Amino acid sequence: MIQRKQTLWLLLSVICAGLTFKFPFYNGTVNGTEGVAGADMNAASNIWLTLLTGAVAALGLITIFLYKNRKQQLQLTFLGLIASVGLIALYASYIREFHTGGIAITAILSLLVVVGFFFALKGIRRDQKLIRDLNRLR
Repeated sequence: MIQRKQTLWLLLSVICAGLTFKFPFYNGTVNGTEGVAGADMNAASNIWLTLLTGAVAALGLITIFLYKNRKQQLQLTFLGLIASVGLIALYASYIREFHTGGIAITAILSLLVVVGFFFALKGIRRDQKLIRDLNRLR
């Protein structure tokens, strides 16, 4: 259901994960004999980054449609949160391939994926608590 807050947070995560394929996480000069100036590292620059980013985006998209099964939605959202934190760690490990450079401003997109999953997790837990309280009143 689109009117739930966690659906909007998950949609934000999916959109930001998709945008990381286009926008760079890191700009700099790649290590090597000559060095490639102006090299960018984004989600499409490495096979492992591509696979993990695609998995995070697919996980978020699948989780949106599991609104009837809150327990499974909670588990998959937590898995997406862990995978998105792992994605940032993978980006950090690939930064060592660069000789000089800096983190791009569009690296915020990767952080927004984590934020989206975190707030979706909070929203799902809030829904579960609300349902438990309503069942207790019956």
